[in-house]
Amino acid sequence: MVLDGCFIIELFRKYAEEVTKESDDPIFSMSCMLQFLQHDLILLENQIPWLVLETLLEKTKPPSETKPTSETKPTSETKPPSETKSTSETKSLIELTLLFFATMFSSHPPLIKTDLFSGTDIKHILDLLRLSLVLPSKEIKNKSKTGWQPIRSITRLQEAGVKFVKVAPDSILDIKFTNGSLEIPSLLIQETTETILRNLIGYEQCLPGCPPIFTCYAKLLDNLIDTPNDIDILCKKEIYDNWLGPEDATQFFNKLYNDTYIKEFYYSKLCDDLNRHCKRWWPKWRAYYVQNYFTKPWAVAAQIYAVIMFVLTLWQTYIKKG
Repeated sequence: MVLDGCFIIELFRKYAEEVTKESDDPIFSMSCMLQFLQHDLILLENQIPWLVLETLLEKTKPPSETKPTSETKPTSETKPPSETKSTSETKSLIELTLLFFATMFSSHPPLIKTDLFSGTDIKHILDLLRLSLVLPSKEIKNKSKTGWQPIRSITRLQEAGVKFVKVAPDSILDIKFTNGSLEIPSLLIQETTETILRNLIGYEQCLPGCPPIFTCYAKLLDNLIDTPNDIDILCKKEIYDNWLGPEDATQFFNKLYNDTYIKEFYYSKLCDDLNRHCKRWWPKWRAYYVQNYFTKPWAVAAQIYAVIMFVLTLWQTYIKKG
């Protein structure tokens, strides 16, 4: 455990440019090696107690290192490791970990705010990744006793007049329905996405008293994504960045929460609002009219021609009566 922990600490420090990397370091010189390490480090069976990692980080700190900052961002504020130089400023273990996994869910990761974890008992790396999405989420407060409500897929929701909007909240869990628009946070679908979500779901199912927010999230996505066309719609809206094939991504979402149990469903209000909206006739009629008569240039021209002819007919009738 100590040997594995020292490897993780050294890996995080090199990735953050706090330790100089050798030019022939196979981890940073071989393609996909970092992705393989991310995959292994998020497996539930590979977790090392957070206390061990923190102790190793403190024991291996040079005396000249300064105190960690409270907020960093892996963009312009904190540049990616390839664009930065090693400095005397050190980062906390929380910052090092979240920086290493910054592109796990999104190509444009949000700010890393260590203040969120103040007073929180972090158990291991997987628990930290879960807390980084649960703590800033507003959906965790929407627990309902009504249970799970089935909803329509993305394609059928679009036919019912629902619009899809890309948003950038602090958590991928915050899916909302407002004024006929389903607001969905961006999500990067890659090889490690299934691994991290499955292990987060497994962790929730095994930990006593743990809110099953990710299990609810997986069940919601399984309802929304039923066919490859659903994935294509979200990708065209630039909501999802799919690095897999449409068929593979669809199967991934459809099998994500198999053999799991949900006692409390956190998206029941969202499902109720969507089902209520789909029963209204006006949004459905308007969506049908727009999709069938305003999607092609010739159809638009035909509609304009029909309106002009109708106006001229009315004008001619008025002239004759006058």
